[in-house]
Formats: sequence, structure tokens, C-alpha cells
Amino acid sequence: MLFATVSRGRKTGKRLVPHLFQDNRYRVQLGKQGPYIPVADYREIPSYLANGYSLHMSDKAGKQTPSLIRPQSVRGWSIDPRDLFFPTR
Repeated sequence: MLFATVSRGRKTGKRLVPHLFQDNRYRVQLGKQGPYIPVADYREIPSYLANGYSLHMSDKAGKQTPSLIRPQSVRGWSIDPRDLFFPTR
């Protein structure tokens, strides 16, 4: 499960998850100014993160506006495919 934790502001400690937009897709983006790429399958997101794309994330209740989170701040994925499919920890 992919998640991030808010590190600053009054919502410090709040857990963020990938935001599902109204078109039932997630969005990844290469930089703040770049166009976004819609991702239909949740399982494809780690491959975009491994290539440097940022992910739109929000709280689970969906009350927060989606934030663009850098791949270094997203937890629950790894560049090493052995960690994804054959966890040893």
C-alpha cells in the first residue's frame, strides 16, 4: 500500500494515500509544470515513481485537496523488484 505522511503544518502526521479522481484514475506528473498522466491501474504507480514521477495524494476521507508528492516521500514501494514480489523482511 502506497502512503505518505504530512511532515509540516497543522496536519503534521496525517497519512496520505493516492488520490482517485472522478474519472476513476490516479495521476502522476513529472514536475509541477508538466502535464499529468492518468493511471487506471493502482499497480502501475510504482513503475512511474521509479522513473521520477510525482504522485497526487490526499487523505483517505478525500476532504483534502490532492497534493503532488515526490517519489522519495512515498512509502510502500521499492525500486528493487525483489522487494515488491518476494519480501524477505
